[in-house]
Amino acid sequence: MDNLEEKIRSILSEELQNASNSSSSTTTGAADSGENGIFDNVDDAIAAAKAAEDSYIDASIETRNKVIDAIKTGFKPYIEWMAKQIKEETGMGTVDAKIAKLNNALYNTPGPEILEPEAETGDGGLIMYEYAPYGVIGAVGPSTNPSETVIANGIMMLAGGNTVYFGAHPGAKNITRWTIEKLNEFVYQATGLKNLVVGIKEPTIQAVQRMMEHPDIAALSVTGGPAVVHQAMTSGKKAIGAGAGNPPAIVDATADVSLAAHNIVDSAAFDNDILCTAEKEVVVEKPVKDELIKKMQDEGAFLVTSKSDIDHLVDMTIQDNGTPDRKYIGKDATFILDAAHISYTGTPKIIILEADKDHPFTLTEMLMPIIPVVCCPDFDSALKTAVYVEGGNHHTASIHSNNLIQINKAAHRMNTSIFVVNGPTYSGTGVGYTGASALTIATPTGEGTTTAKSFTRRRRLNSPQAFSLKSWN
Repeated sequence: MDNLEEKIRSILSEELQNASNSSSSTTTGAADSGENGIFDNVDDAIAAAKAAEDSYIDASIETRNKVIDAIKTGFKPYIEWMAKQIKEETGMGTVDAKIAKLNNALYNTPGPEILEPEAETGDGGLIMYEYAPYGVIGAVGPSTNPSETVIANGIMMLAGGNTVYFGAHPGAKNITRWTIEKLNEFVYQATGLKNLVVGIKEPTIQAVQRMMEHPDIAALSVTGGPAVVHQAMTSGKKAIGAGAGNPPAIVDATADVSLAAHNIVDSAAFDNDILCTAEKEVVVEKPVKDELIKKMQDEGAFLVTSKSDIDHLVDMTIQDNGTPDRKYIGKDATFILDAAHISYTGTPKIIILEADKDHPFTLTEMLMPIIPVVCCPDFDSALKTAVYVEGGNHHTASIHSNNLIQINKAAHRMNTSIFVVNGPTYSGTGVGYTGASALTIATPTGEGTTTAKSFTRRRRLNSPQAFSLKSWN
């Protein structure tokens, strides 16, 4: 455990220091011990969630539906306010994108309805499969989607009959705490149930360690970098890990270039590129490269051509350890250009530049609206480059093409949890009602885009003597 503590300390110490140095948020709420799911310490919080689970596990499906409906109805009047608070506390992204993400989490996350039992009958009697809860799930959320993850994970996990301990990211602790408090308030008013989702007042390194070790935590759901996910995977518990990505967007010579340019700029500008699914680099075939860049400029991209300016952007936004500087993560393109003293006109949505496949911007998950454009001579080269820059994360990729064979080949070779064809990659998260919401994309542990099924155990029942209407022996 000493090794676990040391690794977690190394991972989170910088985040905690950043949070302690930041200005206090205006987001407030009841924070007395045990009120609306917020406790002073991890043990008390998990004990409350365990007590709630002991009751909730026997609750009817109708009760679970009431819980989910209360969450969806209760948060509706607060969506815009929450989006503004998330932006204020984290300093990342845009209010409009956060409104879209909150709506996606609330109204596009399937609940108990996807947990229908499966049954087989025949000469061997009845075989039935049902989805049962794990118990208390320990979740860790990101600062990029704080309330969105509490809501989406809450709906999925509670739909499965679990209760949840939610560990807030230090950089979004106030809005996360408020979200947990309000969720409990809504659920209690609708059902009388308390502490279905719990957390603590102040996130600490020790709290993360204690949660992972706690005997009453039955499973873990962790969204974060590779080191944090690794710790969850080696904790000895069932772990669902959502790790890093570096999604390439392939544009081949057959693409509708205008549509490709629109989709890429729109998606990369969405919440200032902090989504792990968002396009982080463009890989384009040479015959359409110039046209694509021009059309991306028409869509609001600002092209940086000066090598000295590009080098300065690299030095400014990438730290010595190779990670992006938090000062610029999720910031507007204009903020970054102003900081770099690069002149521009209008209000650029994203920054683009030409680069090779080994450029720091190409290989780093920047989480800010700086998008390198890598030129390749043909499709096979473009696909090979896209696989290379994606870095083996198997997270997200996209292609813009009208060649069905090349689309098929790219989808196969990229082998990502999300693959988008001729569209913005945020559609892979459900934004725009393009399928179920995907706030926890568990690539390292293999679940992919998670749903309520991901947080349940598939159990089997056999009744050899009966039941089958087809025959009687």
